[in-house]
Amino acid sequence: MSVCVLRITQLFTCGLGLFLFTQCSSPSGPRTGSQTHWLRSCDDATDCGELSCICGACTLACDETAACDTLTGASCLPAEGAGATALCSGNPPTQAGLCLPECSDESCAEGLSCVAGACTPTPISTVTVTIDPLTRHQTLVGFGASLAYTDDELAAHPEKEALYDVMFGDSGLDVVRMRNRYDGSGDEDLNSTVEILEAATERMGETPTTFITTGSPPAELKANGSSYCSGNPETCTLVQLDDGSFDYAGFTAYWRASLEAYQAVGVFPDFVSIQNNPNWVPPASETNEACRFLPTEGSVTVTSESGDVEVEYPGYAEALAQVVNEFATLANPPQIAAPETTSLEPLASYLAELNPSLVDAIGHHLYGTDPLAVSEAELRAASDLSEEYGLPIFQTEMTADGLGTAVLMTQTLTVEGVSAYLQDNWTTSALALDDNSGGLISLSSDSFELQDPFYAMQHFGAYTNPGWVRVDALSDSNSVLSSAWQAPEDEGLTVILVNPSLDDVDLELEIPSDTRDLYPNSRVVRTTFAGVERFTELGELSEEHVVRVPGQAVVTVALTP
Repeated sequence: MSVCVLRITQLFTCGLGLFLFTQCSSPSGPRTGSQTHWLRSCDDATDCGELSCICGACTLACDETAACDTLTGASCLPAEGAGATALCSGNPPTQAGLCLPECSDESCAEGLSCVAGACTPTPISTVTVTIDPLTRHQTLVGFGASLAYTDDELAAHPEKEALYDVMFGDSGLDVVRMRNRYDGSGDEDLNSTVEILEAATERMGETPTTFITTGSPPAELKANGSSYCSGNPETCTLVQLDDGSFDYAGFTAYWRASLEAYQAVGVFPDFVSIQNNPNWVPPASETNEACRFLPTEGSVTVTSESGDVEVEYPGYAEALAQVVNEFATLANPPQIAAPETTSLEPLASYLAELNPSLVDAIGHHLYGTDPLAVSEAELRAASDLSEEYGLPIFQTEMTADGLGTAVLMTQTLTVEGVSAYLQDNWTTSALALDDNSGGLISLSSDSFELQDPFYAMQHFGAYTNPGWVRVDALSDSNSVLSSAWQAPEDEGLTVILVNPSLDDVDLELEIPSDTRDLYPNSRVVRTTFAGVERFTELGELSEEHVVRVPGQAVVTVALTP
């Protein structure tokens, strides 16, 4: 029902008398007040007049388009849609829908940004990340993961083509790490590995960078007669010959035969690690492939089921020297990554015994590291080793959840200066008895599911390539971790932002004007591990260069010519 108000206006023009007119208004919805407050940033309802403060914006809840008719240009966007979810920091609003204008790129009014197809208030930045393309650091070798024990399962999976698409296409990852499957008998079937690498090459458009490592040499080369160990430190090592010497010659022959077997089927690994986790023996509660080497041959006291015993161990330095000498006679010898210790702590002691001329890259893992409490002192010490030996440094195996992976990648890339970061498993087996959420992809018998670490690594891999160089991306707040990579020939600049905290951060990218002129196009993608967004396209970077990084989220900003 309309309400009409009588107004009287007296005009003294041309002798005209008194004019009467009425003005009618409708109480069915807000008008002037709503338009005045609509899409303002807000902290609570008092900032919004007749409107509601929803996810930091003055608007209305809705469940049908007509509910938004009083707000110019608004549509009722569903709560599960990308626009409403993006406004609410990656979590769908509790309302059925929100009244928001739909948009594409720069079609929003002043003070608003087009985010995931909806005009929303441009945040006021509280943190600045300054990009300096002139301060350059390490060159990227790549990001990737290990096939581990799932080669055959992948090659036989009914959805393998779709699997290969996401592994080697969508992910942007470009490094494949493999377990040495050759067992010394000459009949090891490498067909699955060949198929996977061919699929990777087809989807990447080039051959991926490949690593081969081994958990253990074959059983006949082990003191316990098995490639597996479990709480047996006194025998989880290389076999000794009758004269008491360790069988380095047999170990070397095993690696020579392995490389020849792989090369015979067209696989020429870029990097080889002669022994994964040389400092480790699985505890009695775990059974795994292992073979312990000391940095150099000697004896140490270990605790076994029979108590403390003195055990002689082979030397990693001695084994490596013989293997590298043998590799030199191959037509295509691989590069050497060493020593692939389980963590940073034993790294220096192993490197100290090696001839640096035999090593092409320092490799280590990060087991035992709390992703949200990383020791920057340990990372800097590893960086110093890389500089001391004049070798690039790689993080070659780690398992963490999505946020932990994003944090560890940023910290090792920026503090330690690693040139490669590899996750433990590309896929977790459908036959696994326990949950391994650290894998990038979880397999079932007839399908697969992308897991959070996949999205974390996708943020780093999708908009970078080997050969890109890390440049300075300095945050003025500890609340956000940042890294940036620039392509050769100014082909692109990518910034990755990680917020480990629980609180949202509104962040401005301070980019030199000449750099911004090089890259007029942009793309922003976001994953909120505490919400539902997974590598969600948000659109272009706002004119103010401000992005929201929700709590426990990662954002990638890719700038292109």
